[in-house]
Amino acid sequence: MLRVLWGRRGLRLLSRMCAAVCRRPMSCSASSRMLRLRRAARWHGMMTAETLGRGREDGLVDRTELLPALLGLRERTVTSGSHNESSGPRLMPLLLIKMINKSRGKILGVLALFLVMVWYSIYREDRYIQLFYFPVQENKTMCPLGEVERKAAQLIGNYTRDHPLFLQLKDYFWVKTPSLYELPYGTKGSEEVLLRLLSITHYSLPESIQRLKCRRCAVVGNGHRLRNSSMGETINTYDVVIRYGPVSVPLIPPRCHQQMGLMPLMSPCPPSRLNNAPVHGYEQDVGSKTTMRLFYPESAHFNPRTENNPDTLLVLVPFKPMDFQWMEAILNDKKRVRKGFWKQPPLIWDANPEQVRILNPYYMEVTAAKLLNLPMKQPRKVKQKPTTGLLAITLALHFCDLVHIAGFGYPDSANKKQTIHYYEQITLKSMAASEHNVSHEAVAIKRMLELGLIRNLTYF
Repeated sequence: MLRVLWGRRGLRLLSRMCAAVCRRPMSCSASSRMLRLRRAARWHGMMTAETLGRGREDGLVDRTELLPALLGLRERTVTSGSHNESSGPRLMPLLLIKMINKSRGKILGVLALFLVMVWYSIYREDRYIQLFYFPVQENKTMCPLGEVERKAAQLIGNYTRDHPLFLQLKDYFWVKTPSLYELPYGTKGSEEVLLRLLSITHYSLPESIQRLKCRRCAVVGNGHRLRNSSMGETINTYDVVIRYGPVSVPLIPPRCHQQMGLMPLMSPCPPSRLNNAPVHGYEQDVGSKTTMRLFYPESAHFNPRTENNPDTLLVLVPFKPMDFQWMEAILNDKKRVRKGFWKQPPLIWDANPEQVRILNPYYMEVTAAKLLNLPMKQPRKVKQKPTTGLLAITLALHFCDLVHIAGFGYPDSANKKQTIHYYEQITLKSMAASEHNVSHEAVAIKRMLELGLIRNLTYF
């Protein structure tokens, strides 16, 4: 019977039988539907084994036997139409599983391609962040050796690294090299007290810094932009972290200068609000590591251990002969010097002499003459000096293989209410009494940034 139904003869016979039942000719599509109905009838057991047997023997099917089956199939087809909508959702999972099984390889390939695209997009985003946002952590194995020296030579005339960072006793005791300038650009006239001071201090760098193949340095300023910057962890990753005392001079009337030196506790003059760039309490923004701290007597904290590490080098930046005298009196426990300061320096300075260094005035000269074009000899009333911030950058350019800065810059001159330090509320108005031209220094720093000589970690 199956051979008959699947052959041409069987198809013609089935067409005749359907025409007799339906009283109309049967189209090819209808014939195809009948074949599908026939299969369904067989699957559902509606055709008996006897009918199938006779079909195989005779090659024909009796209309009386086939008619009930066909009528049953027509009725089932008509009645099942109303259930298509309800049975459709049940069939969808089966069809989906069947499609997945057939296209498993293609689906896995598409999924793998999608995962690769996702990974690549994330990788590109990470690279974008590293390139265009700070902090950028340089690979220590790819140190740009010689790059700072090459670019610094474009900005600083007669650039050299032959000069020592700190003053040494042998240069004054044995050689007695005469200096061309007085402080802060030389030691002319201060050799005697300097000899006594150098006899109890040191000049060498720690071994941990000397053996570095690449010196990655961060010069940390005192600017307001460090507040809430969360730069602490980044700053701590550098090999050398240089900090310095602030550059601002509080508004103190001239009549108060001598009073603050002679009788600071009974003076009616306003107290100074200056502090030496504190670290304690601001570690999240400014870090906790300090390799060198540049200071002068007015910016010194009475307990250097409060804001520094045990191995921090305390580098004196001498601006005037009284600075040498103050340091000698403190370290030798002599009678304290009170006169000659615009702000009373600490009378007790609990520092280890082995950690004290005296900065070579050569770097102050380079900062003033080469970067700011200031004359070495100025009238007393018009004296301008570089800030310790710019001096710290100059020092790093003669010492480091990579120089990054953070916390530099001042607010716009029209913004009188914006604070200038991250740790106190004084404004740009306090700079009026200082001997620094901050706008001139801003131009010099921007020039370094344009040359790629330094890199800024905070907005300048």
